[in-house]
Amino acid sequence: MSRAPATAPAVTAAVGAALAARVERFVAQAPLFTAELWGEVGRRSAAAGPEMSELVDAARAADGGKFVRPRLVATAFFGLGGDDEVLLRRVAGAQQLLHLGLCMHDDVIDGDRVRHGRPNVIGLGERDAHSAGLDASAAARQGAASGILAGDLALNAAILALLTAPTPVASRARLAETALEAVERTIAGELLDVRSELVAPARSQPLQVALLKTASYSVTLPLTLGAIAAGADDAATLGALERVGSAFGIAYQLSDDDLGLFGSPAITGKSAMSDLRDGKRTEHIRLAHARAAEGDRALIDEVLGRADANERDAARVRAVVTATGARAAVHDLIDRHLDHGVRVAADDLPPALAAHLADLARTLRTRER
Repeated sequence: MSRAPATAPAVTAAVGAALAARVERFVAQAPLFTAELWGEVGRRSAAAGPEMSELVDAARAADGGKFVRPRLVATAFFGLGGDDEVLLRRVAGAQQLLHLGLCMHDDVIDGDRVRHGRPNVIGLGERDAHSAGLDASAAARQGAASGILAGDLALNAAILALLTAPTPVASRARLAETALEAVERTIAGELLDVRSELVAPARSQPLQVALLKTASYSVTLPLTLGAIAAGADDAATLGALERVGSAFGIAYQLSDDDLGLFGSPAITGKSAMSDLRDGKRTEHIRLAHARAAEGDRALIDEVLGRADANERDAARVRAVVTATGARAAVHDLIDRHLDHGVRVAADDLPPALAAHLADLARTLRTRER
């Protein structure tokens, strides 16, 4: 007896497109549901005084971007049959606040004062301190304090949002526990990333950093939160989402590193020298350093981590990364991770969700080329 072609390519593409359209309609409201949560923070903290209100306002102003993570929450939620959009708004908003909190802390670690092309919380705090008459050192301390405290505030608000979500208590606890476990893994990845600056490129572990720091909270967590909110509790589905998230997350970080070295600042909004100046041990650098001749290896050692590295230095490092085949190898790694994620989704997830994730893989595949 022949089976109906329920998962034929045309049918799969159609259901994937329908899911994508539903996700995009929801994500178009993302600024509203994050604003709702910031409003709750503001009301809870209003009695603490104007300083706290100013911090909340600065943190709220840092919101924005492409809302990639709330989009992934919605993808898993709708793809696994979820239909309570009131619950989804809260879970997706919590995911966005968690992302913002980690970004604020990351900016403190990296010494960044700009995000999305405008002053971040650190930059705003430092600017206000200068305006109040503080010297450069004191202003920098004020800015860093603002970034740390605003990040703490966002992370706290995210967990509170999950613990008060309109779903049974057991589900709330599971959502919050899942988020906190992801934060813990992200801290481990951030620490490994920072400590890698103390070791030679050959001893660095950029793929492990990508797994812990990026994949964990940027892809795996939002997919898992969406699944839990939709009522999915079977180990097979959650395990498949974790494998897809890990594969896509590593690919995303490798792509981001590629843009960080070869991308146009006009498109990325980030200097193509900042990773080199920060001494970041990317997979590009690790492979190039291992493959390069002695003179080119010495060049990488000279430029990596040098605060005054210029465009000529960056161009020379790019040439080594390209000539050694390191960039091509990273592109191959991206493709292999994406292919693995797509296969897992096709084998173990509903057709519409698998098709939508395959579309996501296609956008990631071309992001760095």
